[in-house]
Amino acid sequence: WGGSLNKRMAFPLAVVKEVKAIVDEYAPKGFIIGYRISPEELHGKNVGYDYTEALTLISEVIKYELDYIHLSLWAGYNSKPENSEKSYAELFKEILDDKTKLLIVGGIFGEDTATDAIENYADLIAVARGTLIDPNFAKKVTEGKGDTILHKISPETVEYSHLTPGLLEAFSREDSLGLPPLPGGETIRHLHTGKYDI
Repeated sequence: WGGSLNKRMAFPLAVVKEVKAIVDEYAPKGFIIGYRISPEELHGKNVGYDYTEALTLISEVIKYELDYIHLSLWAGYNSKPENSEKSYAELFKEILDDKTKLLIVGGIFGEDTATDAIENYADLIAVARGTLIDPNFAKKVTEGKGDTILHKISPETVEYSHLTPGLLEAFSREDSLGLPPLPGGETIRHLHTGKYDI
C-alpha cells in the first residue's frame, strides 16, 4: 500500500460498500457476505501492510455488517505476529462484533488441529490443503473416523487425492508455484512433467 492509511483503505471500503448495496438490493434474504484478508502482506521495507493496519481496515469493514471475516494464515491457524503474545486469530476476534464470525484457514491437516482451531481460535474453519490431500476430510470427521485422515501426500496416495492435473503439477514443483507446499510434497517431485511451466 502507498500513502496514508485512510487513502489506502478507500478502495477496499468502496468495494465492500458497493457489494453490500448490490446484495441488499438483489440478493435473496440470508445471502452471506464475507471479507477475506491476509493479516499481513509485507514485501520488502516499504511495500505492503502489517497486521495493525489490517486490524484498522477490518474494524471499518465490519461497520457494513458482514457475516464473516476470513483470515488467510499461511504460517498456520495459530500463528502470531512478531513480538505478539496473541495469535492473529485472537487479535482479529477481539475487534469483531457479536454478529461477525471469524473464519480461519491455514495448517489444518487432521481432526486434532481442526478441533483446536475451532475450539480456541475461531468460529469457523476452512480446510484447504488438508482437503486436497484427503478429499474425505470432513466426511471422516463427521463419521467418527478422524484418525484415518491422510495428513500428507505421497506417490501412493496421489490417485486417492484426485488432484487435478494442474494441481499435481503445482504441488509437485519444488516451489509449489508460490503456494504453501503440501506436507509430503517432496515425495511427488518425480511426478512433475513441466507441462504447464512457463
